[in-house]
Amino acid sequence: GGGGAPAGNRWGRGGGGKGGRIPWAFFHVADQRDSLGLVALSKSIPDEWIDWRHGGRRQPERMHSTVILKMTEPEHLQRLQRLASAAQPMRVEVRELFCQPVERIKDAEVFCIGVGLSSPALRGLKDAWVSESPEEQRKVHVPYDSEGHISLAYIKAEFRQQAEDFVQENAVKAMDNSGLLIEQISYEDEYGKEMRVPLGGAGSMASASIEAPPASKGARKGPGPYDGEADGAIYIDGSVLEGGGQILRMSGSYSALFGKPIHIAKIRAGRSKPGLAAQHLASMRLVRDVSGGVLTNDRVGSCEVTLTPKSLLPGRFTANPGTAGAITLMVQASLMPLLYTEGECSCDLRGGTDVSFSPPLDFLRRVLMPTLGRMGVRLNLEVIRRGFFPTGGGQIQLTVPPLKQPLRAIDMSEQGRPARLHAVLYSTQPAGHEQSALVKAVRQSLMGLAPELNIEFSLAPSTNNMWKYWLDVVVETSTGCLFHGGSEPKDLPWPGRSRGPPRSLPDLFWEAAEQAKAHLSEQLGSGAAVEVHLADQLILPASLAAGTSRFLVGELSMHSQTAIHIAELLVPDVRIRQTPRGGLTLLEIDGIGHRPPLAGD
Repeated sequence: GGGGAPAGNRWGRGGGGKGGRIPWAFFHVADQRDSLGLVALSKSIPDEWIDWRHGGRRQPERMHSTVILKMTEPEHLQRLQRLASAAQPMRVEVRELFCQPVERIKDAEVFCIGVGLSSPALRGLKDAWVSESPEEQRKVHVPYDSEGHISLAYIKAEFRQQAEDFVQENAVKAMDNSGLLIEQISYEDEYGKEMRVPLGGAGSMASASIEAPPASKGARKGPGPYDGEADGAIYIDGSVLEGGGQILRMSGSYSALFGKPIHIAKIRAGRSKPGLAAQHLASMRLVRDVSGGVLTNDRVGSCEVTLTPKSLLPGRFTANPGTAGAITLMVQASLMPLLYTEGECSCDLRGGTDVSFSPPLDFLRRVLMPTLGRMGVRLNLEVIRRGFFPTGGGQIQLTVPPLKQPLRAIDMSEQGRPARLHAVLYSTQPAGHEQSALVKAVRQSLMGLAPELNIEFSLAPSTNNMWKYWLDVVVETSTGCLFHGGSEPKDLPWPGRSRGPPRSLPDLFWEAAEQAKAHLSEQLGSGAAVEVHLADQLILPASLAAGTSRFLVGELSMHSQTAIHIAELLVPDVRIRQTPRGGLTLLEIDGIGHRPPLAGD
């Protein structure tokens, strides 16, 4: 995954619409000259005020103001182009600097320093656009009465007074500029690709557009040596949607399962370090080994690879990126091919077991594995030792018996009510006489999430020099749905080495429990039946299952949208439907009933 994960949510991912995102129109306000002074103003807000957990500081590239939302019909873009061509460039000015509470954030008191914008011409463009929509839909497309606003930074509640003083001191200065001339509106399509719509017809649409995805949704017979039917490699654009490891893991799994060569290009093209990282490389090589295939151009930093699978054969496999690359993602990449061999497989996997922006090991063991168990999957996982950033050093042994029948479809369309909670307090060092106090602190924090609580302390195996602690919490509902929360591994207080005033272990674990509680409360309160990070990992098995799987989800993460994209791309005859249900989405997947070799006729 990528992005900053909120506390209690150990790997962060965004969401979007049917093709990845919901199309919309906006304009950028941070030009190279910083004409509105917003970049400088944002940077002048002290770091210590910033609530990084709930939004942080707005970066210049994300300083944009909405014009039209939910442009889901082709006619919507055409209407914008027509109205923009008849308009003239528009001046935008700052009309106010404000500090307001953020009502949408429920788990904390957070304030926002931002600016309100003024542009009568822009208001006129919005009004003209919505006037052609049915009256009941107008607020859907233009929900705000203001002419635009920009959030600059999210502020902790304890710094509210300082923030209000900051606004008073800087209000005149913020409005004392010549304004910004807007010469184009930006339109972002469902793939996240941006098109610039000129005002007054300046420029041409062809030259102003950023490359859109091909009509075949990112796959075609490959260019150059991959063109044509001779080798049949399917070309996959590795930069679309999530644009990272999810594309590699999903594509590699399907390639091995169906025996179809793939060529993935533009790997992680939008990332600060494009190309394969060590963890991606280890995962792809593991899939290569399970499929007895050939992986070309396989090196760290490579921006394109070709996987040519042969036959899925059982055996003993190993993977070790030599870094803290997530072991759980190696499992995600290889599990389905391992299940579809003709015999039992064992894997020795090394790297990081509990690292940022990746599913932690307990999510794999206590959420994903039991859920897959309902689909007919039986696994055995033994933890040899835990591994952490930056050195890794973790090791697990995974035993995968082969499937003897197609995967069963699963129905997770009703959340039910919270029934039981199981929390594990992990430490790489003994807690001694404080152990009971730690358990008590966590219990006090988590009471109320479920009627039945099981709280335990566990000494985690690791290398001798590790001083880490963390918390993993799973809530099970009456319908068998599982929700995960927790904290990232942090350094234990180390005698003589800790910075600042000493903190007691009960206080540290109580803080970790509060973070987990916030995330779990949000998930359970949404009404969704599928944990936000579980959804994207169930799309692949559901596409292979016999029957229709049903998942009631909240906002689909970008990883889930990417998983849907790759499934529709590479799985023949799969059908995936998304139906709104209140503020949630019912995701239905008609699997193809892919039969394992041992299923017979």
